[in-house]
Amino acid sequence: MDAINGLAFKNMLLAAARHLDQHRDRVNALNVFPVPDGDTGTNMSLTLNAAIKELEQANGVEIRRFAALLTRGSLMGARGNSGVILSQFFRGFSDGLAHVETEITGEDLAHALATASQTTYRAVMKPVEGTMLTVGRVAAEYATEASAAGAGALEVLQAALEGARAALADTPNILPVLKQAGVVDAGGQGLVYILEGFLTGVTAAPEELEQLLAQANRQPEGAAAPKLEQEVTVNRYCTEFIILGNGIDALAVRRELEGKGDSLLVVSDADVVKVHIHTDHPGEVLEFCGKLGELTEIAIDNMRLQNQEFASHEESHHLDYSVGNNVIEFPNSAVPADPKPLGVVAVVPGEGLAEIFRSLGVDYVVPGGQTMNPSTEDLVKAVSSVNAEQVIILPNNKNVIFSAQQARELAEKPVAVVPTRSVPQGITALMYYVAEDSLEDNLAAMEEAMREVKTGEVTYAVRSTVAGDLHIEERDIIGLAEGKIAVVGSSPTEVARDLLKKMVDENSSVISIYYGADLNAETAQELNELIRAEFPDCEVEVYHGGQPLYYYIVSVE
Repeated sequence: MDAINGLAFKNMLLAAARHLDQHRDRVNALNVFPVPDGDTGTNMSLTLNAAIKELEQANGVEIRRFAALLTRGSLMGARGNSGVILSQFFRGFSDGLAHVETEITGEDLAHALATASQTTYRAVMKPVEGTMLTVGRVAAEYATEASAAGAGALEVLQAALEGARAALADTPNILPVLKQAGVVDAGGQGLVYILEGFLTGVTAAPEELEQLLAQANRQPEGAAAPKLEQEVTVNRYCTEFIILGNGIDALAVRRELEGKGDSLLVVSDADVVKVHIHTDHPGEVLEFCGKLGELTEIAIDNMRLQNQEFASHEESHHLDYSVGNNVIEFPNSAVPADPKPLGVVAVVPGEGLAEIFRSLGVDYVVPGGQTMNPSTEDLVKAVSSVNAEQVIILPNNKNVIFSAQQARELAEKPVAVVPTRSVPQGITALMYYVAEDSLEDNLAAMEEAMREVKTGEVTYAVRSTVAGDLHIEERDIIGLAEGKIAVVGSSPTEVARDLLKKMVDENSSVISIYYGADLNAETAQELNELIRAEFPDCEVEVYHGGQPLYYYIVSVE
């Protein structure tokens, strides 16, 4: 085959999407860490399928038109780091075909693959070899060499696949962490499946291709949808304010207010103390704190009435996140009539955490986190839903930062990303958010604040492995400190306690614990008592997070 026409090109893309979807669980299983959040295959598959949706609505067989739709669909549908990189691959691939109308020659295809590789490298601030980038680059090099020798489109595609497979097999030799885990790069494997699908799309018999393309894509797998917040009957007043004064003892404020409510957050900076608490007695809280200094920016909201308002606007003001046959819905408040200068969008993995973020001033909560990264389009829509002139996005997950940055480029209003890599970083950043300040001042304050918090996570191992000196068996409970496996044990309580022993030092003053969907309040309270006894000099706070997969998220400040 010397050239690929428009219909064959469309079949290439359709076959790639189906082939990747069939193998995405294998890609997910290549996760380097044995934690239950391997989602590279899912993210790449959903990203490509978003592009396919655009293609399926197109009439005609013009290649330039298909290429433009491929770019738009993959950019808007990109999820997670792997999905965003894949969207940049397709962006470059499409740019390389922008001049083609009816047929793709071997030279055209090699040029498109080379442009795709160059675009992905430019998109990543610090390119790492031994990853999907390397696989795409070597595929392009093999394709270019074949084209220079006079090969037609089919031979160029076969050469690209040969190069991609060779590069994939070599990834453990480039990245020691892959060799230690006994896996190849997940993103690179996903790209190989896509190129295999390309080849199937142009070589399969009509009946074989029809059977492949008729297979319905699966929806992403995930946990059951959390229920919406129940009516607030105790500690129903969300109370926030700032104390201005000299030498205010933030720890003394914490101790005094601890018995007056829950969800207590006290953050101090020089002569400013910011307080957030859910209480039935906001007057008592204000009376005590008013003796310490001048109170400003006082806000008291009745959360019972807020929940009723959320329910009344649920149909028109909420964001869905489909997980299997379930739909997670985090209600967001009604849009005010007049735009405000600055708003905040946050990505949050559990309904309890969503309520905390809303109470700290977030305008729109996007459900997401590990295993369910929101798409670029989800974030763009959330930004559009905030009636503000400028918007800050808090990704709260390292795998969402890239999508948030891409949303910033595609949004129709100024957007800034505070690159929070965890929920605790997001909460700490929000404690320094002042809606009346400029975007620049808020970014500086929030980014500085988020670096002061240490994050820990407790989950379970999905496979046996070795992490340094730790020998981990499948289903063991593991604790991660700043993303690195630090503790292994047999129970979430035991691991959380041992994890905090490694995280707390002489400078630590506050420990926050957010318990997940698989634990109850009684179990979390047992941990609370253990930690208070273990670290008597620290304030310990426990909150219902409701996050899936992670028994506990903990922070140390």
